[in-house]
Amino acid sequence: SGVQKKRSLGIFGSIRQFLTLSRRYWEVLFRDKLNLFILFVQSPIIAFLVFLVMGDDQPRDFAYFVLSLVAVWFGTSVSAREIIRERPVYNRERMVNLGLLPYVMSKLFVLGFIVGLQCLFLFVPLKFLDLVGIMPMPGDLLGIPQFWAMLLTAGVGIALGLLISALVKTSEMATSLVPLILIPQILFSGLVGVPSGLNKVAGLLMPATWAFDTMKEFSGLKVLREDGDKDIDNKDCSKEGACGLYKKVEYDNKQIIEKAKKDISDYRDDAKKDMDRYKDKMDDYQDDMGKYQTGQLSSKPVKPKPPELKAVPTIDPAKEIPKDLSGFVDFFHPWMNEILNQLVLMLMFFILVFAALIVLRMQDIA
Repeated sequence: SGVQKKRSLGIFGSIRQFLTLSRRYWEVLFRDKLNLFILFVQSPIIAFLVFLVMGDDQPRDFAYFVLSLVAVWFGTSVSAREIIRERPVYNRERMVNLGLLPYVMSKLFVLGFIVGLQCLFLFVPLKFLDLVGIMPMPGDLLGIPQFWAMLLTAGVGIALGLLISALVKTSEMATSLVPLILIPQILFSGLVGVPSGLNKVAGLLMPATWAFDTMKEFSGLKVLREDGDKDIDNKDCSKEGACGLYKKVEYDNKQIIEKAKKDISDYRDDAKKDMDRYKDKMDDYQDDMGKYQTGQLSSKPVKPKPPELKAVPTIDPAKEIPKDLSGFVDFFHPWMNEILNQLVLMLMFFILVFAALIVLRMQDIA
């Protein structure tokens, strides 16, 4: 009964509260230097592990998948307990004059800075290995668009973690939910091949799927498989980029086989025609010889020469899949492109932030 009635913060009050909350939150995080060290040392360790796993002649999908998945993981893991662990303080301040928007925005600002550094410490070593030619990881404009997509995905992860933290009752529950968020990202992101059926639909709900495709779209690499490659008989793969590498090689080999069949058939038909003409000439020759022997012809007929065999048609060698596939990615998602992907990631971020605000507001009403 002694608590004063809340008053509207206004724009300037919200900004002042945001700055105060951000400064306080920053100070709290920096007191735990060991935790910050662990957060930041994760990135170069992951980069080193990716380098150990990636082969020089393999497609580049795994590297881009790691960047996408780890961005979600960084954001979700660092934010999933941030509201629930300070719930008593939040409740007391909320009873006085704590604004929801300044509070959530302060979390996004500070956590976004930390997670952004984590992404930077992961991306830069991998890009350095690419630039020096040790481990290829191509990207347009030195990979800046890919890093931007990584930051967008990390932002979605932070917003998702804050929503989890607003929903759960304990920090342990929040920690337990993080793997349940990450496992579907792995299963439905498309690492195992071109999505189809329910897999294709479920992947649309996963930020890692959109980020993974964005990384590949901005790589400038060609694909091994296309979504429409299954029906190769009805597809013209003669055009550049119309088919993935696998189907292009299959298509080229079918063309070589068809050409060889036609050349052999033409060779056989030409040989038959030559033999038929030779046979007719021999028949005429025999008739003329009969006439010559009976005195009907004064000069002896010339015996026709047998036809010479033409050169046997050569068959072009079969096309082979190159051993070095580092210039390819497995596929591009059939329903995605680089512009749409960024818009969807932004939309996911705003939806999750809005959902977290609604959950906190409903808890006030309850």
